[in-house]
Amino acid sequence: MRKDPEERKDEMIDAAERLFSAKGYQDTSVDDICDELGVAHGLFYYYFDSKEDVIKALTERFINELESNLEQIVKDQDLKADEKFLKFLNLSFQRKKKRPYLASYFSREDSPKIYYTLFNETVEALVPFLTQIVEQGVEEEVFNTEFPEQTILFWLNGRLFLFDQDRFEENKFFEDIKAEAYLLERLLGTEDDFLTDFYEEHENEIEDFIEEVNQGD
Repeated sequence: MRKDPEERKDEMIDAAERLFSAKGYQDTSVDDICDELGVAHGLFYYYFDSKEDVIKALTERFINELESNLEQIVKDQDLKADEKFLKFLNLSFQRKKKRPYLASYFSREDSPKIYYTLFNETVEALVPFLTQIVEQGVEEEVFNTEFPEQTILFWLNGRLFLFDQDRFEENKFFEDIKAEAYLLERLLGTEDDFLTDFYEEHENEIEDFIEEVNQGD
């Protein structure tokens, strides 16, 4: 039975993700993806113009998953605002940890255009939900800011800085995210170091993630 085109496309994306995870983006070729599925090159190029298009598809899948999960976090009436924020950060990190090839790809010097495009899509998807969390925190007097949406926009756009290739290679990433946590706590107007504590608690996991990213360059 002939497969639905979207099902076949998803199979290619899944195969590429397995290979990128095992070998890294740079060491995976279109030939490898086709061999993984046992299909001709023509079928690959029917769905994608290049290997870079597969990265775009994987990133968009990641954004959609994150948006869906964040929506569920926001709707959870049993969680306080700071708990929701931490749950989102943990979810985001755990999903990124499974895909070190994405961070490795986007830290390359030759990928800024696609990175900025997809980064803007991520910001657009997440801002409404994270703004609701901050507004909840203001009502609970956990946060103290008159500008919930702008706080989230400044924070997310500042994250562009985190994936600079040189800072990955100089092992400054963990220092950078601790600084990011400190600054966000100040923007949120909280006296609690809940974000800084979160990163310190996950320091070993983060360092392992950075090592995997650097190995994928």
